Amino acid sequence: MEQQSKTINLFIDYLFEDRQFAEKIIRRLSIFNKENVSIFNYEIISDGTDLTNGQIADRLYDFDIIICIVTPDYLASTKDIIEDTLNELADKNNKYIIPIIYTPTNWSSKKWIVGNRIFPKNDLSISELNDLELERTLNSIIETIESIILQNKYKTNQSNISIKDKQELIFISHSHDDSDFAELLKLKLEKANINCWIDSEKLKIGQEWRQEIDDGISRSKAVIVIMTPEARKSEYVTYEWAYAWGKNKKIFPIMLKQTTLHPRLESLQYLDFTNKASRPYSELILSLQKI
Repeated sequence: MEQQSKTINLFIDYLFEDRQFAEKIIRRLSIFNKENVSIFNYEIISDGTDLTNGQIADRLYDFDIIICIVTPDYLASTKDIIEDTLNELADKNNKYIIPIIYTPTNWSSKKWIVGNRIFPKNDLSISELNDLELERTLNSIIETIESIILQNKYKTNQSNISIKDKQELIFISHSHDDSDFAELLKLKLEKANINCWIDSEKLKIGQEWRQEIDDGISRSKAVIVIMTPEARKSEYVTYEWAYAWGKNKKIFPIMLKQTTLHPRLESLQYLDFTNKASRPYSELILSLQKI
């Protein structure tokens, strides 16, 4: 059952000298104006007054998503009380911290950064990217935020039920590098009342991952395989779709990034998701509903 959506409060934090890049992010975030998302920065929360570090730390608890534009000066200016709050929020399941490394920065000792999804993903900073890489990174940031928004809007009542208690699931196989898209796909399908399972959200350290995967696929009525060059090289992805093939499960390959397919997958018709502007979600949903 679809739950009533809540307002998502998003805070973007940055130094004044990085304002131009922050405003670029804010302009991108404007696509969520109709999604019950409120965007804040320091000027808005301070309302023209100087806040103490304690007051800033207290306000951070009000936000669901916190974007931090990270530079050496930003880290140097972040007081202990604020850093302690960020560390605490980083451990909460319903809070999301998104560090964006703007210039080369030594952040490896910062728990609230290390424990979160960091952008860019290639160990570079924003300032070191070329135009194409920058555009891809900005798109990935927006997709991540969209995934969080959808997750809050369309959580299902079964979200915390064990895979062994679920039936008629769609199993989504993907490379770790494509986890952002996999989560977004899962949420779009669940919005259409199609229950999905992604191994990354269930498998914990110490569990027998292969047995869990086998159980998940065995209880699924179909498997979606997200294909990219990274997935093509992934032993986990290959194992998952090959096991599904052996179990006579319906397999739906999705071409997210152009790559060669395994000969067995070549025999199946894949859906072309390489063009972000015209991804055939409706066609995929219709095909899954027909199973």
